[in-house]
Amino acid sequence: MAETALGMATTLVGSALGVALSAAREEMGLLIGVQDDIWFISDELKMMQAFLRAADGARENIGVLKAYSELIRDLAYDIEDRLEEFMVFVKHKSLRQQLLSLRERHRIAVQIKTLKLRVQEVSQRNKRYNAINLTPSTSSNVIGDTEFTRNFTALNVEESQLVGLDEPKKKLMELIGKLKEPKEHETSNAGPRVVSLVGMGGLGKTALAKKVFDSKDLSDMFGTRAWITVSQSFDQKEIFKEMVKQLFGVESLNRLFKDHQGQEVTEVNLADHISKNLRETRYLIVLDDVWTIDAWNRIKVTFQYSGKDDSCVVVTTRNHKLAEYCSPPSHIHQPEFLGKEEARTLFLKKTKRSLDDLEKGDKTKGIVEKILHKCGGLPLAILTIGALLANKDTEEWESIYKQLPWDLATNPSLDALRRVVSLSYNHLPWHLKPCFLHLSIFPEDFEIERKHLVNRWVAEGLVADDTSTRTLEEVAENYFYELISRCMIQPSMLDNMGKVKTCRIHDIVHDIAVSISKQENYAFIHGEHTSNIATRVGIRHLSCVACRKLNIAMDLSCVRSLTVFSEPPELASLLCSSKLKMLRILDLKHAQFQASQQDIKYIGLLLHLKYLHYPKSLNNIYALPKSIGNLLCLQTLDLQRSSVSTLPTEITKLHNLRSLRCSKVGSYTRFNTDEFKPGEWFKDAIDYLKCNATATADLHMALSSCWSTSSGIKLPRGVGKLKELQILEKVDIKRTSRKAIKELGELTQLRKIVVRGRGASKKKCKAFCKAVPKLSTLRSLSVSTKERREEADVLDKVVSFTSSLPSLERLKLKGLLQKIPAWVGKCDNLVKVDLKYCQLKELEALAELPNLVRLRLKKNALNAEKLVFREHGFPKLRIFLIQSHSGMALTEVTFEQSTSPNMETIDILDCNLTTGINGINHLPKLKKISIEFGCLGKQDMLRKEVENHENHPVLQMWVVSEPRESSQS
Repeated sequence: MAETALGMATTLVGSALGVALSAAREEMGLLIGVQDDIWFISDELKMMQAFLRAADGARENIGVLKAYSELIRDLAYDIEDRLEEFMVFVKHKSLRQQLLSLRERHRIAVQIKTLKLRVQEVSQRNKRYNAINLTPSTSSNVIGDTEFTRNFTALNVEESQLVGLDEPKKKLMELIGKLKEPKEHETSNAGPRVVSLVGMGGLGKTALAKKVFDSKDLSDMFGTRAWITVSQSFDQKEIFKEMVKQLFGVESLNRLFKDHQGQEVTEVNLADHISKNLRETRYLIVLDDVWTIDAWNRIKVTFQYSGKDDSCVVVTTRNHKLAEYCSPPSHIHQPEFLGKEEARTLFLKKTKRSLDDLEKGDKTKGIVEKILHKCGGLPLAILTIGALLANKDTEEWESIYKQLPWDLATNPSLDALRRVVSLSYNHLPWHLKPCFLHLSIFPEDFEIERKHLVNRWVAEGLVADDTSTRTLEEVAENYFYELISRCMIQPSMLDNMGKVKTCRIHDIVHDIAVSISKQENYAFIHGEHTSNIATRVGIRHLSCVACRKLNIAMDLSCVRSLTVFSEPPELASLLCSSKLKMLRILDLKHAQFQASQQDIKYIGLLLHLKYLHYPKSLNNIYALPKSIGNLLCLQTLDLQRSSVSTLPTEITKLHNLRSLRCSKVGSYTRFNTDEFKPGEWFKDAIDYLKCNATATADLHMALSSCWSTSSGIKLPRGVGKLKELQILEKVDIKRTSRKAIKELGELTQLRKIVVRGRGASKKKCKAFCKAVPKLSTLRSLSVSTKERREEADVLDKVVSFTSSLPSLERLKLKGLLQKIPAWVGKCDNLVKVDLKYCQLKELEALAELPNLVRLRLKKNALNAEKLVFREHGFPKLRIFLIQSHSGMALTEVTFEQSTSPNMETIDILDCNLTTGINGINHLPKLKKISIEFGCLGKQDMLRKEVENHENHPVLQMWVVSEPRESSQS
């Protein structure tokens, strides 16, 4: 797989080049005599990068190209490691110390000169052997390779016609026979309707389209038809010639060539010929396997403005963006994975076995269900694995099932499956390939959070700065959605705004990712199926998915990331040793253990660390060591629900910090948990204070803060130095000094801030209110004066800003609020508002917000008898939730005419709406009303309004009673 090696090498060279250019500009390089060497390495990396991108189209000497790409890949890894060591050396010592540290200077100089020699050797090797000739491939070669894979795939998926296609066929037939819905500015004769089938490779799109195409029901509807296989690389002229043959016959093509009397027939000539002949024809054209919007645009010129109104073009693609580009939403069909019964039927047909016979055997009972779970309803997977097992004795099936994840890359019987997924992978742009391979570190069937993944990609250096106004995190989110669009990952959970919260990887695709990752020496998965004698050299990414001890002989000196999904392997001893000296990522978010102060004690030794994420509920971590200030490269620090109440002053040295998430477990919560062990906690606390407390005041502060009920953290002075900071939570205004609060206004890149203001003085609140409006890029603001088990405090004084926040999109307010601040009504970009414990009397200020989409009122947010959605109010609101609390006065919700025209979902929890919900007939787009607990008057009237509603919304009621007066009458 030369493409894989090529893509990884290209990415890594780009990353190494960035480090090399930074290192070359350091004055220290000149002082120790290596600056010229570093510039030489930078120049050579530029040439290597250009070579790799040019080689992307090569089809000759594939084996040599793969080997050469792997040499460059490994060299790029080492260049980046050594030069980052040089950069760390420069940052952590004063100039005098650097000049006096002769031994360290000599070591680094030798390393860089050795790198230069390796760069020269790799650069000259291709010339010496004349190994790779960058001759572009011919289209016929590319098409031939692609068509072999497509035909091989179609041959297998064809068998899925035996089961599970009746309903999908019926739906697709309806779409093809449906009247076209003209797009805006289109006339009725603006071309054929376009139906798109979209989904991952191997899902059966081609088989479904072929079954419909061959149907007798359609043969009478269309005067002419054509099935055109496009594929990822195609010759436009050949495609047009094939269209002429199928639509009008071979004679039509011959006539066209004859009419040109020996002159070249161009693509324009062919397109004009097709367009003219289709003008008065009712036709059906299937374009199978279209990969890009550019390919679609190049083909559609033949029929764009031709044909009768009921002509149709069907497109099969893996690209969701393409489907949305060429079809309206109502004409996009995504074939579903096979259901359990259909998958079982297909599998048994392929293996020529009987389920009854298999269930009778001791060694085969239940094996079919386990294999089908592995296949996940994907027809290609079922057929391919079924073909493998068809030639095996059933007693061997269990053994083969256990080997499946590891045999995908080497067993020729699984070639079809590997080639289909690999084809999608190889077609990824070079910047997406390492992002996809990065998914291999997650366990099978794992639900991956989008934000977590995006932050990891940024910290790993996989995201290229596009020099626009977008942040690296925003660029990474584009990568994420592009992988979804290309069907390499699957959306799992969506938020109520329709945004992807979590994703999954299909089991088979995950196995392919792991296989390629191993091949590329990208990641080592330390788990249940890995050998305990593994001693691989040069491991870059280590993922621990099961509780097993690491082999002490394993070389961890090059490990860049450690991700743990189980109990971590001797974490404290690993950190205090030099084994993980190049570690950039320490991700314990999903680790299954209770971290202690000992586990964080030596964190300051990891000088290259960029990403530090501890698991939540760290009851036994009560202070960050002062050595945290050594982590000058740190970008992400996540320490939520710990016992840490104060950040050390050293945190202000971390000028590269982009995300700082620290929150504290309140004393009520903390000391009532089963995990809390007072003896162990007190012993650890005293040990820490002996080493770190410099005065009696430190000891007093540390012990007293442990009993703080605030979930916020005290920030140190100097926080304004963190100019790259984008996320900051949670700040305890009461305990943070006024100077530090004022410095918040200097964090000009801040996108999100979470604040706890209970008990804060007027002066500190005033300082906060002056600082926040200076944050011109702030998009998310959360302010609370309510802590667990304590009464809500007044919130007005903490949010009395003098001006609006023009970039604000999300607002959460939790606490007593006399009225909605005036500045809120001026935040035209506000999309989401959450209010809690506010006890407001009215919501008029929110009704005028032009872009408000979601409004959630929780636990006494509103303390009025009636909630009326006035005429022309809430123009964009789609999602509304209201939750009552003890003593809430609300008895009625009313929607006036012409209010909330986009309202789709209404959720009502724990409310006593004795006079009912009125006016839902004024909500034309309403889809669902959900009412849980409490009581509701006029229930029969509500049911009738729902029944007669033009949009047919769903009414869900659970444990909802009638008011007492109504039930008695």
